Amino acid sequence: MPNKLNPRQRKAIRDKHPYFGESPSITQLLHDIQLIAHRSTPVLLEGETGTGKSLLARQIHQTSQRKGEFIAINCATFSQNLLETELFGHVKGAFTGAKGARKGLVASAANGTLFLDEIADLPLDFQPKLLHLLEEKKIRPVGSDKEHKTSVRIIAATNKPLKRLVKQGLFRADLYYRLNVIPFTVPTLRERPEDIAGLFHNFVEQLSEEHDITAPTLLSTELALLMQHGWPGNIRELRNHIERCLLLKLNFTSSLATQSSLKPTASALKSHEKHHILTAIKEHNGNKTKAASALGISRRTLDRKLKLWSETSA
Repeated sequence: MPNKLNPRQRKAIRDKHPYFGESPSITQLLHDIQLIAHRSTPVLLEGETGTGKSLLARQIHQTSQRKGEFIAINCATFSQNLLETELFGHVKGAFTGAKGARKGLVASAANGTLFLDEIADLPLDFQPKLLHLLEEKKIRPVGSDKEHKTSVRIIAATNKPLKRLVKQGLFRADLYYRLNVIPFTVPTLRERPEDIAGLFHNFVEQLSEEHDITAPTLLSTELALLMQHGWPGNIRELRNHIERCLLLKLNFTSSLATQSSLKPTASALKSHEKHHILTAIKEHNGNKTKAASALGISRRTLDRKLKLWSETSA
């Protein structure tokens, strides 16, 4: 029987299950978030793909009790011109096809939170305009000669080392330091294997309710294998794996390669990651987009890793 839940109902279920973790690193992270959530200071979330940065951003917003909306945008998906009108809006006649005025996402997130994901991919020429927003709390719609005040709170996230990009001239230093007032580094799942059991039960409960299916029982042998897995896609990969197994009625260790140690070496992790990604591509008959989705990583990340391995073996 098909699941009849609408997007709003699905979101309500997910909101009941906030970012989870009982390891020391996560306990400290959640404690610090409680301390700064009600402030309007920018927050920078750094960490690998799939570590839950977007979940944390939403949790910061919800904890802040800001009256406005939480609105997210992926900076990597827009060119400079499109990003400017998407964020700041435009007036009627600002460009060909602008038959009416359009409110941007910054205005839509007034008194709320604007989450800028993959901030490292923000076009270099656009960065001064974001810096102006952060410093002056003002925006100018495309085609307008007037600025408007805004009270939006900015949370940015990246899986790339911004400090290194600043040294390479690929990210403005002034913008980096303006965003880096309150930085958090989100730990990988392999750095906190003690959280896997709790995360598993949390995701099973959430997904079982979302898809209206009976939650199966996890065997202790299955849990041991889950904890030994490297999870290169972090908690996103874990969640996707659980959802796939629930919907296809598979064993939770199905197609799951394991490692001999909970603290593998860096070379072992890289080797396992390569094996895991190549296996996923094979399982999806060479469809890289589907493989990336199943792994819980972006297609861009998958292509980048494949290119790196190709250059290394050449």
